[in-house]
Amino acid sequence: MKIKKVYIASPLYSTKEQQENCEIDEVLRRAGYNTFLPQRDGFTYVDLFKQVQNEGYAHEEARDITLGLIMHLDVYQVCEGCDATVLNLSSCNPGEGTITESALCYRSERPLVLYKGNNPSFVLENHSPLLTGQTGFEIVGKVEDIPKKLKQLENKVESNYARTMNIARQIFKDYDPRNKNLELIATLGRKLF
Repeated sequence: MKIKKVYIASPLYSTKEQQENCEIDEVLRRAGYNTFLPQRDGFTYVDLFKQVQNEGYAHEEARDITLGLIMHLDVYQVCEGCDATVLNLSSCNPGEGTITESALCYRSERPLVLYKGNNPSFVLENHSPLLTGQTGFEIVGKVEDIPKKLKQLENKVESNYARTMNIARQIFKDYDPRNKNLELIATLGRKLF
């Protein structure tokens, strides 16, 4: 799959996070990718909320409409509008929106890159395997290496989601939680990983 457009998923809480997102955006654009950078290409809640209220909606209705529009824009961009997602994990707390975008990308079987600029090994030790496993436990540590990783992912035949499900079926298809055979599971794990 040729990757043309990349979604940049990251928290937007601080100026530092937004600057890091712009740095990722710049590196990707220099490498020839189009990008969707939510802080630039999306909506701010406040501005959209005011506009919806100006259309005559009460506070609660305006809130629900605004949240729905933002959610649908982000889901569309991650799952269909963009060909891949780069998840910026450089902040202390990636936030629930960022983690959701990662899961959407993974389940949509689109390429996903985890980026942790300040300490990639820290991510493996301190984030859930449900997050880091979405990329086969691979994390990019330098922003300039993100385009190289995207190029590698273009040549992958099987998505990480499909690979995960194939392995999970082999190990856990007949799993009985009342009769856990840890020895068998460990043996299968050694063979498959």
